[in-house]
Amino acid sequence: MRAFYKLLVSDFKQFFRDKTALFFTFAFPIFFIFIFGWVFSGADDISYDIGLVNQDNSAPSQGISLTLQEIPIFVVTTGELESKLDELRGGEIDAVVAIPSGIEESIGKGEPVDITVYYDPSQTTSAQVILPVLQQVIDAVNIQMTGQPVTFSLVQESIQSHELGYIDTVVPGILAMSVLFLGLFGSLTLVERREKKILKRFGATPLRRSTMVFSQVTYRLILALVQTLLIIAIAYLVFGVQMVGNWFVLLGLVLLGTLTFVGIGYFAVARARTTEGAMPIIQIIQFPMLFLSGIFFPVEFMPDFMRPVLAAIPLTYLGDAFRQVMVEATPLYPLSLDVVVLGAWLVVSMILAIKLFRWE
Repeated sequence: MRAFYKLLVSDFKQFFRDKTALFFTFAFPIFFIFIFGWVFSGADDISYDIGLVNQDNSAPSQGISLTLQEIPIFVVTTGELESKLDELRGGEIDAVVAIPSGIEESIGKGEPVDITVYYDPSQTTSAQVILPVLQQVIDAVNIQMTGQPVTFSLVQESIQSHELGYIDTVVPGILAMSVLFLGLFGSLTLVERREKKILKRFGATPLRRSTMVFSQVTYRLILALVQTLLIIAIAYLVFGVQMVGNWFVLLGLVLLGTLTFVGIGYFAVARARTTEGAMPIIQIIQFPMLFLSGIFFPVEFMPDFMRPVLAAIPLTYLGDAFRQVMVEATPLYPLSLDVVVLGAWLVVSMILAIKLFRWE
C-alpha cells in the first residue's frame, strides 16, 4: 500500500509539473465552455435586415409588405431597388425583396406574380434562414388571398456572378486557420533552440541573430505559399472550388498574414523559458481567435458585447480579406481596412517582440 501511495503521489507531481498536460486537462475544456457559451448566447436574439422594394401600390402588395414587417426576425427598411442592392453588396443588409408593379392586373388575368428576393450565397447562414422564411410568407399570403398556393411565387436571385456552394465559403476560413497555425507555432522553434542553448552557441559565432531570425521568417513565408497553393489545388480538384479573385492579391495577403502571426508568436513567447511553458501561451492565443474571429462561426450569432472582441482579433480581418478575394463575399470590412489592421498588428507585435525577446 505504501508503494502504491508513493507511485500515486509521484504521478500527480509529474502531472502538475507538465504545463501542457495541465492546460489540455483543465484550461482547454473551460475555454470551450466559455467560448461556445459566448458565441451562441446571442443566437436567440438574431435578426436579419431586409430591404423592401415595393413597386406596386395595390392592396395585395401592401398586404405582403405588412406581413414581412410583422416577422419577428426581420428588420425591414424600404427604398429603391438599386440603392438596396448596393446595401446588400456592401453587407449592410441581408436580403432584398422586390415586389413588382401591376399585381392586380396579373391576378385578374390569372397570371402568376413573381416576388424576387436578392441574396448573397456567400452569407450561408443568412441564406439558409431568410429564404425558407420568405417562402413560408409567400405561401401563407397565397393561401390567405386565394385559398391555393399559385398566385405568388418566390424567385431567388443571387448577387454573385458565379455559383457558390457551402465548401466555397469554408475554404477561405481553412486557409486563414492554416496561416494562423503556421505563424504562431513557428515561434516555438526559437524557444526550443533557446532551451537547448543553441542560441547561446550561435552567439559565440560570427552569425548574426538577425540573420537566423530572417531565415526562419523566410522559411515560414515559403511554407505559407506552398500551403496556400496546396489547399486551393485540392479544393479545386476534389470539390470544384473556384478562386475568382486576383492571385497576386491573395498571395500578398497570405504573406502579410503569415508575417503578422509570426510577429504575434514571437511576442507571445518572448519570455518563455521552455517549449512546455510556451505551448499553453500559444494555445491561449490560438483558440479564442479560431472561435471568435468569424472564420467558422456566423458573426450574427455573437451577442453585442462580444463584437468588440471580434473587431480586435487579427484573424477576423485575415479571414474577411480571404473571403473577399477568393469568393467575392460580402465584406465585414473594406479590404483596405483589413490590410491596415493586419499591418498594424505586424508592426506592434514585431516591436514588442524585439524589445522583450530573451535570447538566453
